[in-house]
Amino acid sequence: MTPIFLVLLVAIDPIIAQKGGPPTILVRPQSQQVKAGGIASFYCTAEGAPAPQIHWRKNGKRVSQSQSRYLVQNYVNGALLRIEPVRPVRDNTVYECLAENGVGDAVSAEAQLRVYEAEKLPSGFPLISQAPPTKVVEVGHNAVLPCTAVGSPPPIVSWVRDMLPIDTTNPRYTVLDSGALQITASDVNDQGKYECVANNSVGTEYSKSAMFYVKVRRVAPTFSRPPPAVSEVMLGASLNLTCVAVGAPMPFVKWRKEPATDLTPETNIPIGRNVLMLTDVQESANYTCTAASDLGVIEATSTVKVQSLPSAPENVQVLDITATSVKLTWSYKGSNQLQYYVIQHKPKHVNQAFAEISGITTMYYHVQSLSPYTEYELYVIAVNSIGRGPPSAPVTVTTGETTESTNGGAIPGTAPRKVQARPLSSSTMVIQWDEPETPNGQVTGYKVYYTTDPNRPMASWKYQMVDNNQLTTLSDLTSHMIYTIRVQALTSVGPGPLSLPVQVKTQQGVPSQPEMLAAVNIGETKVTLQWSKPAHSAENIVSYELYWNDTYAQEKHHKRIPVTENYTLTGLYPNTLYYVWLAAKSQRGEGATTIPYPVRTKQYGKQTAKEPMEK
Repeated sequence: MTPIFLVLLVAIDPIIAQKGGPPTILVRPQSQQVKAGGIASFYCTAEGAPAPQIHWRKNGKRVSQSQSRYLVQNYVNGALLRIEPVRPVRDNTVYECLAENGVGDAVSAEAQLRVYEAEKLPSGFPLISQAPPTKVVEVGHNAVLPCTAVGSPPPIVSWVRDMLPIDTTNPRYTVLDSGALQITASDVNDQGKYECVANNSVGTEYSKSAMFYVKVRRVAPTFSRPPPAVSEVMLGASLNLTCVAVGAPMPFVKWRKEPATDLTPETNIPIGRNVLMLTDVQESANYTCTAASDLGVIEATSTVKVQSLPSAPENVQVLDITATSVKLTWSYKGSNQLQYYVIQHKPKHVNQAFAEISGITTMYYHVQSLSPYTEYELYVIAVNSIGRGPPSAPVTVTTGETTESTNGGAIPGTAPRKVQARPLSSSTMVIQWDEPETPNGQVTGYKVYYTTDPNRPMASWKYQMVDNNQLTTLSDLTSHMIYTIRVQALTSVGPGPLSLPVQVKTQQGVPSQPEMLAAVNIGETKVTLQWSKPAHSAENIVSYELYWNDTYAQEKHHKRIPVTENYTLTGLYPNTLYYVWLAAKSQRGEGATTIPYPVRTKQYGKQTAKEPMEK
């Protein structure tokens, strides 16, 4: 017996259909041999104009839908008669398909059903050894429904879904050599009850049915590529803002200019991706991307900043006038992000170029190295990433007269203050300091000493001369080395005292040295240390590295401690001098250590009041 194939779609010539035609049977029901308790299915397809009605008869009598074991189901141009379960005596007969449409005579086709008792099956009757299981697959994915059958001759396997044969002319459906059904790129229409049918010349066997579910994935929208949080453009420039969102179903994506201007036409909202093209941008504004599906709405806002030159500083005032210096203060009301300020000055009635002080990051500055009793004009200029803005309104000031020291000698001076160092690269660092609080004369410049071996005499340290400025850059340094820095002011009287040493490591991303390391409580066997976090890269610290040694056991110790600003060191010897130093560590590595700090533990029996630290 040949396999049962069903032509579900019949092409009818529309001209013939319009003229009318008698019914014609296209697919005739096939005679079958089945097992008692199994399933028998007859398919009949007919054409005509008008479309014929198809009825089923058993022994010349019309099959009624009310019979529980008999199912009659119409489909396009055809009808199915399914008997389940088959009974061996009453179902063992002839079935007739009758097609009529009122044009010409009715036509019919017959098929014989033969039912075998289960214990009397003929040799070679098909047996399904592996039936398809229930399966769930995500929409768009491939699936394989297994089916294995044996018999002699080997049976041919076909498939039905919801009792109707699957159209294997559709390339998405393939019956494999094993009998399995392969479904490519599943969609929701593939969902249903599947049965495999094994057929040979001896008989026909149906498998148990299995449900095939196609799951439509439902995922709330998320941004796979949100718009940039901030974009900076020049005035009059163009900019594209891209917003990409995903989900299941895919969300609609549109743009809005705040506070409430829709930029995407409701009649043409893109799905998944929307590029907002801005041209001739004239003002800073916020733009919001909205992604929406029936599972939710999400938003992301992008700020577009129009870059322009900074405005002029305002309210420039002169304070603290001496013979050789003045202090300037000013304010800035612009919205631009500034990089630094520039001060220009020159004697007002002298035909010479302006002297310039650059890199100022505060809104005050001491202008030094001026001539006594001279009228100066001064300007302040703001600088951002675009360039320099216009100068402020000029201020004029006359410096004071020179005064001699009361004792006829040089006024004792102090060292430069607040020396800070940080690496710019593995071979370059920037050094910054404040001027001495009381210089021993007019400051004419600075001398910045640096070395990798602080135990060497100062005369062998390298140094760099700096004009009357409190900022300099050291270059051509050795990478991943700890340098010790000291700064000395040069004055009209002579060099002043050296600043306290600071240390810095030539490695980007590592913290600078912790500050103000001190012992705040000293006992016989323990010392509580306190410090301040580094001035640079403190936000990247993952731990502190604490080192100490003692002059009694001549041992050096190391301990990693968590991010804190105090720690109690225990297990020490009484009445022993220790040296303690500390470094901060980031993911990039360990930064420079502090200068070793001396502290002596107390003797046994002494009170635990604070004692002065050894220096």
